[in-house]
Amino acid sequence: MTYNFKGKTAVVTGASRGLGEAIARTLAADGARVILVARSGDALRELAASMPNNPVVVEADLSRADGWKTAAAAVLAAEPKIDILVNNAGVGGRQALAKITDDELDRIMMVNVRNLILLSHALTESLTATRGNIVNISSVAAFSGGTGQIAYSTSKGAVNAFTRNASIDLGRVGVRVNAVAPGVIDDGMWTTAFKSGVDREKTFEAMRRLLPLEGRWGAAQHIADAVAWLASDKADYVTGQTIRVDGGMIV
Repeated sequence: MTYNFKGKTAVVTGASRGLGEAIARTLAADGARVILVARSGDALRELAASMPNNPVVVEADLSRADGWKTAAAAVLAAEPKIDILVNNAGVGGRQALAKITDDELDRIMMVNVRNLILLSHALTESLTATRGNIVNISSVAAFSGGTGQIAYSTSKGAVNAFTRNASIDLGRVGVRVNAVAPGVIDDGMWTTAFKSGVDREKTFEAMRRLLPLEGRWGAAQHIADAVAWLASDKADYVTGQTIRVDGGMIV
């Protein structure tokens, strides 16, 4: 299915790879001009060169306390009217409660919650002017939790709560706010985990038992398609929702 985003501008954070790249490419293919935000400028420029509709590169590090401010300023300088904000930037981590450190907790909450909220706030006036919408990327971990996921699961639970509350605040001015909660996706953070030494085949087999839908992992495109639908006029009466795209994962 394709959507008509012609004439619209979308901001995608964490756009340099994985889910962010798939989301950016999908929105651009359906006509949007995409503002690509990430800390990896070289990767963003390479991606932008392969995309239509004159994409914009914004190099900003959302793991820094002022990263949201840098990103917002550059986005609004490039385009004062934003139609779609996809808060995809996120970081993972594996520390159990007995081993969690303040630095690890701060690192995860900074990217996944604090700067997501502050960037959304900074772009609210622009989104209000266009009666636009926000799509946040959550995680099935917010519902299930898991060993060593204290900080990560908590952060994604906060994203769900923000989504609901922001939809109430912004619904009064015509701005919709929703979220997509991916399950096990063979891309993005899992790719990073596999590169760091996590056994791919053992992980696949363990996760496969939790997936009723043919025991198969999802792909980044599944998430991008859900984001595109939520961002489109086809979902113009949908707000405050966190939609799980997880193959019916048993949690």
